[in-house]
Amino acid sequence: MPLPDAGLVLRGGRVLCPASGTDQVLDLRIVDGRVVERGAHLEAGDARVIDCAGRAVLPGFVDLVADLADPGATWREDLRTGSQGAAAGGFTTVLASPATEPVIDSGAVAAGAVQATRGLPGARVLRAGAVSLGLKGQELAEMGTMLEEGCVALSDGGLAMGDAAVLRNALEYARPFGAPVLLRPALPSLETRGCMHEGKVSLEIGLRGIPAASEEVGLELILALVRLTGSRVHCSHLTTARSVALLRQAQDEGLPVTGSAPARSLLLTDAWVRDHGYDPAGRLLPPLRPEADRLALLAAVRDGVIGLCSDHQPWTRVDKELEYERATPGATGLETAFSAALTALDGDLPAVVSALSVAPAAVLGRLARLAEGDVADLVVVDPDATWTVGPPRWSRSDNEPLRGRSLRGRVHLTLVDGCPVVEG
Repeated sequence: MPLPDAGLVLRGGRVLCPASGTDQVLDLRIVDGRVVERGAHLEAGDARVIDCAGRAVLPGFVDLVADLADPGATWREDLRTGSQGAAAGGFTTVLASPATEPVIDSGAVAAGAVQATRGLPGARVLRAGAVSLGLKGQELAEMGTMLEEGCVALSDGGLAMGDAAVLRNALEYARPFGAPVLLRPALPSLETRGCMHEGKVSLEIGLRGIPAASEEVGLELILALVRLTGSRVHCSHLTTARSVALLRQAQDEGLPVTGSAPARSLLLTDAWVRDHGYDPAGRLLPPLRPEADRLALLAAVRDGVIGLCSDHQPWTRVDKELEYERATPGATGLETAFSAALTALDGDLPAVVSALSVAPAAVLGRLARLAEGDVADLVVVDPDATWTVGPPRWSRSDNEPLRGRSLRGRVHLTLVDGCPVVEG
């Protein structure tokens, strides 16, 4: 809705902002898209007042791993529904995958794709360009030209690159541009036949497994190439204890690497596949891992070693309602990531803010902060509310493994550039 010239005042919420060292009940005055004043009992004047008592006011969440399927497959998702779904989940910025039709792998395609993100009704959508032509991992894409046209990162689109020489060349070429390169660590040859984690549960229920070694060896390769090239790399889709240990060691070494895990991986394990009767909503890549890995991810989030992402991959019933092994891997996540994280972390709101706001924003060279003068990208949440996951509010697809589960934390209000885009 249009704002009065005097802007708005968020009244009496718990302002939690790690970047400015703030955790206290405050009012925020927002004018012309920015936070212009913070304090207690601010005079409202002609400003619109929003009562935030009993709620928390947080820097807006930033998602680095989302498939919005637009252009090319808008029956799964489009920029409008993806933008609105993201805002409903508290995200103010989303980095969209280049895995579209056509793939965003040239300056010409990037220019049109960036133009299409303007004026969306929900979260701000940014574009990543492909690392390789067609995301096939064989020839390098037009990295420099795509960045010139407005892409803010380079990505393998979740399709792990199997050729180490091509990946090495990609990192060498990307380094001078300074943009982050997003990679999913894996060895494609170890993933071709499996459909869930290779372990006790897969043996018990008779499904082909994907070994944890696929991710872990893939990560070791990426880290070795970062050490060689000095490129900035964000390793997405980390799901094993060994992976977070490797990343922790690399960060201690001073390598320019960050990482993230899907928020749902903090709650779900490979036992979900057995317990839910081979429900293809839980067919994921990388797959759900055992309890020991889930606990390691929780510890890594609390320690600030990794951030979190939605890993939003919308698929239709045609793609998902098949035998488990034949179903397309992926799940929706934009509308549930915050609540999944808060539930798994037992209400640890500072850890959630660091993982969903501060860490991913830093990967993009941005600051998730609510100090005076900052852009008013923020979310107001009720951290104590509980709700049961049902059909998505906005997404065109409903492949959600958390459906039917009771979660903690609900989004009440999302502001992008100081304008309310979701109010509930």
